[in-house]
Amino acid sequence: MTQELIGRWTAETNERAFLEFTEDGSLHGSDGANNLMTSWSAEPEGLMIKSSMMTLKAAPGMVTWVPKARRVEPDGDRLHLFDAAENHLGDLHRQLPGPTHKLGGR
Repeated sequence: MTQELIGRWTAETNERAFLEFTEDGSLHGSDGANNLMTSWSAEPEGLMIKSSMMTLKAAPGMVTWVPKARRVEPDGDRLHLFDAAENHLGDLHRQLPGPTHKLGGR
């Protein structure tokens, strides 16, 4: 189940909002304005994201629920995100391999 999680998942409304899971358990992401760096692991309760600190910049089109995710559930090309209370926050979509956008890049 963890192999289907590996890769970059983006928000439909703003591809600068994303979560990128790596095989070594690292997790990088953004809400569209702020960088997120933490880790993830497979636990009995599911695929879990550890809490992390983030900057608090604001930008148009931010997807503020992305950094609130504590559990994720891959479902084909969708990734369902849940908070610590198991509320469904929203879905990200698998980004196909190719160029990626970096914050601050052009």
